[in-house]
Amino acid sequence: MRLIARHDVVFVAGTAGEHELTWSQKAHEREGCRPRLHGPRNRNVRMGRALDGRPGIAAVLHAFAAVVAHFEALRTLYPGNADGHARAVVVASGVLQVDEYAFDAPATHDELSALTLRLAEPGFAPDDLPLRAAVVTVDGAPAHIALSLHHFSADTTAARIVAEHIARLAADPGAGLGSGWQPRQIASFEASPSGLRHAHRVDTHDRAMLRQSVMPELQVPAAHRGAVYNFVCLDSAAVALAVAGLAKQYRTSAAAVLQAAYACALAEHLGVGDCVFNTVMANRQTTFAREAVAHVAGRALVPVDTSLGSDRFPALCRAVDAALVRSSSVSLREPDRYARSLGEVSAELGRSAHNPYVVNIRPIAPRTLIRARADSAQQDIERVMESSRYGRFPKPVDPYSGKLCFDVWGMSETAGISLGTDATSFDATALEQILRSFERRLVGAAMGAHAARSGFLAGA
Repeated sequence: MRLIARHDVVFVAGTAGEHELTWSQKAHEREGCRPRLHGPRNRNVRMGRALDGRPGIAAVLHAFAAVVAHFEALRTLYPGNADGHARAVVVASGVLQVDEYAFDAPATHDELSALTLRLAEPGFAPDDLPLRAAVVTVDGAPAHIALSLHHFSADTTAARIVAEHIARLAADPGAGLGSGWQPRQIASFEASPSGLRHAHRVDTHDRAMLRQSVMPELQVPAAHRGAVYNFVCLDSAAVALAVAGLAKQYRTSAAAVLQAAYACALAEHLGVGDCVFNTVMANRQTTFAREAVAHVAGRALVPVDTSLGSDRFPALCRAVDAALVRSSSVSLREPDRYARSLGEVSAELGRSAHNPYVVNIRPIAPRTLIRARADSAQQDIERVMESSRYGRFPKPVDPYSGKLCFDVWGMSETAGISLGTDATSFDATALEQILRSFERRLVGAAMGAHAARSGFLAGA
């Protein structure tokens, strides 16, 4: 991988101005997400994508210019107010730097991931656009794009939309860019009577959930200095294969199967009968939100009744799926209102009602799931489970300190999953044990389902 050129891509747009932050941005600002933050606490969304066909470098750079000009989130700066809070200022023109890296062979997934991480490392200065970009060429021809977007401006879905549009425009300069809402339109809706009515409805739901959603408190360090953030990763083809097959058989989402299995593993470790998770939701139910390049993801408290147990895993997955669907309508919170409710409910309970058990399952496109075949699922899972990789990566600090975060980063040929926390309640060994239990449960359920189908067919 060699950096061979730096291209200055000029963009000119027809809109500019200043607008309120969206609720999702305000919520992340409360949690320490700062648009100008450098170093290991900088939050970003990284995305790599293969280009379609063989577009020239000029076509790819033109696509970058068009996409940045169209989506205001990509040309928004965040200067601070006198009180230190960020403002959203959309600029009408500017220059995006796109690095060009030459590879001797097509980039692997790991190489592309390393490149996006390199783009993300420096952080974002006050005058930086919230997007860093690179083009990967092989034999002089563009083959991939790599992006790093600041989390203040884009969630994972938004990053995927940006990458898709750049790839589409590079292949077809006349392609459309959709009509999703800009961040200023989202903020305008949130301040409207309809938005405030929605906020009240969500707050009523949150108060009820906070009163009944007591989970064991995490013992977190009083200060970051000297603290260790234990981060354990699992790369498993067996999980990807099992989840695809079980979701198809149970007629549920893959996210429901993943969350149900994790809930069983965590409940067993904690010795509790059920779990409640602070689950990240995409908040993209409407047409305008579906194509929006913005940070609109929110969270909802999702209960999982693990007392159903492994014997009734299909029923548990269907119950989780239904809970996720219900919760999706109440995951767009007004953060100041939620903070007041959290404080009042905590006072009622005599302990913190905050739920630090975060589940973040990135949106899974159905086309990326492995379609497990009934006649070979057992054989394949038994074989590929031997290739599962576990890794421990302790860090001095992490953007999500103070929480126990279960993240599903991707589901394709393998499932990329991590479990991390700086809480002294869990060391690296405990985190790995939970992930191993999670993997065993999924593989066991998939193999049991295969055996049941085989027995049924044999009996027929």
